[in-house]
Amino acid sequence: MQNIFTRRQIRLQAGDVTSLQVTRPVCLQVGSGRVWVTIEGGRTDYWLSGGQSLDIPGHGLVVIESVNTASKLHIGLCRRHWLVRLARVFEALARRIHSRGRNHAGRTATKAVEAPGSCSQ
Repeated sequence: MQNIFTRRQIRLQAGDVTSLQVTRPVCLQVGSGRVWVTIEGGRTDYWLSGGQSLDIPGHGLVVIESVNTASKLHIGLCRRHWLVRLARVFEALARRIHSRGRNHAGRTATKAVEAPGSCSQ
């Protein structure tokens, strides 16, 4: 079993099986061949051929088997996952700032109308 921290190439002969313990999102790209992939806790298995890729979102064991032919794989950290997470953080921050701005404006208007000794009468 291998831990994946950087981009790595794996070559498998037909029928070879390897397993990976992933600790963060990784991207599996099939350079050539055909592989069967199963992910611990996943609901489905994947069949990938040369030119296809699979984003593996989280932690756990990943088992890969080369089917009918030798396969060449590239495995590395998923930049897309980090960009998506970063975009979500910025969206949540923007909503929070926008929400605070509206709430602050609403409170100010309410306080001015409801304040004791107000000159609005």
